[in-house]
Order: sequence, then structure tokens, then C-alpha cells
Amino acid sequence: MKRFNKVLPWIVALGCFVAFVASFSEVRRLRHPLYHRHADVREFMIRAALAEAEQPIVVLGDSTTEMAPLPRELCGHPVVNAGVGGMSISEGSQLAARLFDRRQPFLIVSALGANDIGSASAGRNYSELLKTLISLSPRVVSVSDVTDDATNAQIRAAASTAEIPYIEPQLPPSSMMKDGIHFTGAAYRIWVPAIEEAIRARLSREPLSLPLDLAR
Repeated sequence: MKRFNKVLPWIVALGCFVAFVASFSEVRRLRHPLYHRHADVREFMIRAALAEAEQPIVVLGDSTTEMAPLPRELCGHPVVNAGVGGMSISEGSQLAARLFDRRQPFLIVSALGANDIGSASAGRNYSELLKTLISLSPRVVSVSDVTDDATNAQIRAAASTAEIPYIEPQLPPSSMMKDGIHFTGAAYRIWVPAIEEAIRARLSREPLSLPLDLAR
């Protein structure tokens, strides 16, 4: 027992030293230029996709969008997946302002809200998001990616006030993952076609372009 008591301080000291080294290594890793947050990597990838796209349809969202099997093209326009896992509504506003500071998307789909469930400011933040998107593109569509009724109500009200088309695909509980937030393949088979139809419906409201001699 006496021998153990003599050794104990050395064991504690060794444990503290190991913890210090591990913490120091993690800090160095985070500061290393090769380390990137997921959001930074996604923003880089989205910018690269936008640079190659002419008049794109951009779907701005969180992990639901990032993992979605979106079509590569729709209505003659390339589709850019601008989903970032973990992104909140307010972060979506900031990202949009950075992404589209030079090029105007043909149409923007807003699919955010899953990371704002339970937030009393979700509606106010969504209103600000829509204001930002309207300033960046002449065509904006809002789609729900949330199964929470209270959050959907706030988003629905914000879209109505902004006079933005809003769709809320009906996803059966059986099509969702156990967390009730993330989508299964069955949910995507409802959600993605609903977005496509909403985009077509939005574009159908625009007048047809007539030849110059017929338009006179």
C-alpha cells in the first residue's frame, strides 16, 4: 500500500502530461492550414460548382439538401446543391450573401429550418433570409425540410409575408430516420420531386418570350 501511495503521484502526473500533449496536438491540428471545417469545405465546393454553372438553379439548405439526390439539370438550367450540414437559417443568409456577390442565380430554392427547431426566432430569421435571397435572384422558392409543426408554421408565415411560393411535402413518419429529422431514401423520393414540381410551377407563372416581330 505504501509503495502504491508513492507511485500514485507519478501516475497522476503522467496522466496530466498525456492529456496536455493530446490537447496541444489538437490545437495544433485545428490551426494547421490543412485542417478545414466541414462548412468551409462545402463552401469551397459550392463556389467551384457555381463557377462552372451558367444561370443555375441553386438549392440552399442544410444536411437534408447536402445529401439529397438532386437532378443535375432542370428546366434547361444546371442545378447546384448548396447544402451544408448543420447550417442554420441565419447562417444560410450569410452564406448566400457571400456566394452570390458577383453572379445572379436563375432561381434559388430555400430549404432551411431543420437546425432551428425549437427556436422562437426561426420565423424572424427566415424573413431575413428571404429578404437576402430576393435581393440576389428574381426567383425564390421556399420548401420545408422540417417535420416540426411549430417551426413549419413560422417558416410558412414568413414565406407568405414575403409572397414567396412555399411547399411543405407531406412525409410519412415511416419515411424518416429514427431522429425524426433526417431523411431516408423513401422521404427523398417524395421531397425531391416536390421541389422539382415547385420550380416548374414557379417558372410557369412567367410570360413566354415572344419573337420580336410578334411582340409588337
